[in-house]
Amino acid sequence: MPDSPKGKWLLLTLLCFAGAMVYTFPFLRYSYYDTMKEALGVTHTQMGLMQAVNGVAATFGYIPGGWLADRYSPRKLLATSLIVTGLSGFYFSTFPSYVGGLFLYGFWGVSTLIIFWAPFIKATRNLGPDAEQGRLFGFLEGGRGVFGFLIGMFTLFVFKEMGEGPTGLMWVINISAVVTVAAGLTVWLIFEDPPQGTASESLFQNFSGALKTPQVWVIGLIIFCGYGLFASQSYITPYMTGVMGAVVTYGVLMGILRTYGIQAIGAPVSGILADKIGGPSIVIGFAFAIAALCMSILLVVPPELKNLAIVSNVMIVLALCVFALRGNFYATFSESKIPMHTMGTAVGVACFVGYLPEGFTYPMIGYWLDTYPGLPGYQITFGYMLALSLVGILATLFLRRINRQSESEEYSRVG
Repeated sequence: MPDSPKGKWLLLTLLCFAGAMVYTFPFLRYSYYDTMKEALGVTHTQMGLMQAVNGVAATFGYIPGGWLADRYSPRKLLATSLIVTGLSGFYFSTFPSYVGGLFLYGFWGVSTLIIFWAPFIKATRNLGPDAEQGRLFGFLEGGRGVFGFLIGMFTLFVFKEMGEGPTGLMWVINISAVVTVAAGLTVWLIFEDPPQGTASESLFQNFSGALKTPQVWVIGLIIFCGYGLFASQSYITPYMTGVMGAVVTYGVLMGILRTYGIQAIGAPVSGILADKIGGPSIVIGFAFAIAALCMSILLVVPPELKNLAIVSNVMIVLALCVFALRGNFYATFSESKIPMHTMGTAVGVACFVGYLPEGFTYPMIGYWLDTYPGLPGYQITFGYMLALSLVGILATLFLRRINRQSESEEYSRVG
């Protein structure tokens, strides 16, 4: 842990900046879906398949990525990830062919997830004791939202000034590339590696230990449901523009607000709340319940322009729930007493399960939207999101149950 509170919050701020910038390109579709589709000349299904390549590359790399995080310098891993991802943005701005897009999304699966994610999570956990994990991860997620929102609003201004369309998007991508490289250089120069010894176990030993820990699997299922909601909610933007009739700039603005602005509020507040009420799993359970209510509303509200305010508000509440989930996912490792020396590998195993939706959600929903154009495709999507919310509630209840059992067994052994 850092020697002073000032040092802790400086490093957390730097992690927030890094965490916001490294995912700019893979997540650009959340705000500029229609424009990206036009610029790349692809279908809904092809858009989904590009994202799926990213997910597949990441999914099979989470476990070795976690092992890397248990052995190598977070500073070097994080900085390398940011710099190479930023440089790839200059190629992205040329709007390559569909095959080139597949290559880019696969590359980002390696550069932003395999190299970046586990050291990012482990470095955050190292910043404070168990009693502060909720607020640390909450402020991490919220801080990413603040930086992402500021960059997003600036690039939206540039997008509009440059005439919108592919030309405006090209400027957005190039600006984001420069800032991402700058973030990598900043991490390299300023970030301090946590004062922690290197784990002695092999990849197999760490992996085997994580597999035998039931909490790791249940946390993976919780992440699966929460990330499935996060990925699917991006389709609310084209629903508003393509079905309800909202203008494209309104959809972009709401996408930025949902992806970054709400993140800046929902995650830190939920993290503080988790520390105060007795654990992140309580907040996670309530977030899934409210998300289920939101999806029920979207399924029954008629998709008419006069109902745009209702749908927009439901989207905001849903985003609050999603970022409350994301702000508390990784605090559950501390709540479940996962040892620090195997934290990277445990995160890798849980993320292998949890981020499986990255590999199938986008092509699946893209297929629904192409096969059932207009409202029917979105109704299927919203029904899927409702199911994820309900499964998430059950998984959270089960995690709390096995944590109580583990605590009772530990108390009996000590006693």
